[in-house]
Amino acid sequence: MNTDLLNRPQTVQEREIVELYERLRALLRDDLPPCAAANLRTALTAVAIVVTDLGLRFEHLLDEGV
Repeated sequence: MNTDLLNRPQTVQEREIVELYERLRALLRDDLPPCAAANLRTALTAVAIVVTDLGLRFEHLLDEGV
């Protein structure tokens, strides 16, 4: 998806932010050491706020245990 929630084209930076968000989510699907999982969840939470504020995605991370 190369548009935001208002169907506007995403900028290069917005696409990179979404890619980072997706990569963090993918990493958290793996069985990681507790310190890595905790810190990646913290990073994902911060990036999710950016993604939501920019209107790029709207998802509930609580459903995924974050």
